[in-house]
Amino acid sequence: MLQRKHRDRTRLFLLEGEPLLREALATGARVETMLVAPELLEAGSARLCEMARRAGAARLEVSPEVLGSISPQHGHQGMLAVARQRWWPLEEMTPGAEDCYVAVKEIREPWSIGTIVRTCEAVGGQGVILMGESTDPYHPVAARASMGTIFTQRLVKSDLAELGAWSRRHGVCIVGTSPSGGTDYRKADYRRPLVLFMGSERVGLSAEEEALCDVIVRIPMVGRCESHHVAVATGVVLYEVFDQGRGDGAGGVEKAPRVWKQ
Repeated sequence: MLQRKHRDRTRLFLLEGEPLLREALATGARVETMLVAPELLEAGSARLCEMARRAGAARLEVSPEVLGSISPQHGHQGMLAVARQRWWPLEEMTPGAEDCYVAVKEIREPWSIGTIVRTCEAVGGQGVILMGESTDPYHPVAARASMGTIFTQRLVKSDLAELGAWSRRHGVCIVGTSPSGGTDYRKADYRRPLVLFMGSERVGLSAEEEALCDVIVRIPMVGRCESHHVAVATGVVLYEVFDQGRGDGAGGVEKAPRVWKQ
């Protein structure tokens, strides 16, 4: 599970520690197996293991040394879980009138994609569309960075042609980002349903990708740096989308957690 080729082949991934397992169980994710070192388990972890067992997970007891070799960061708290990935086919998704998605291109760092997924959840977005050779959101580092929001966000693999056809079919507005964009991000009209299209840090959006967008926005900057980190830029623009969506500036409404349906 630590290597992407194995995650891609099996469609399984590793959960490390209590917070991720707790979120997985709360949202109905399918936990296949629990790897447990009994002598390291604390009371809270033991209760979660029992909850996973009752939900159908197999239990495999291993030594602390084996568990430590699988989880070198020692964030396992005496247990590791193996869960099934969930991917959504873009062609089968019908966006709601108020839906907001983030499309990302060639994000290389696992913690970056995990952070973007987490921020999308924080503003009430519905999911993240991974374009091209983006990193795996089910990488252990990405899963931890997401704080469990990989279970509540729709994760999609797509390409430019499919995204374009889908957006035209459903009347989705695509807003791209670029340092050379013609519109200040605070002045854009983020009509929904919406896809915020973030380019890679190395090359940004290509001319073909920009042509797909309804508007290209920029984040004003001073100083010598040329661009924000992609996770930071995504957060900045998403919160402008969030603020515009609130209209009167009132605080957001608490919603029940989305359930990760199989």
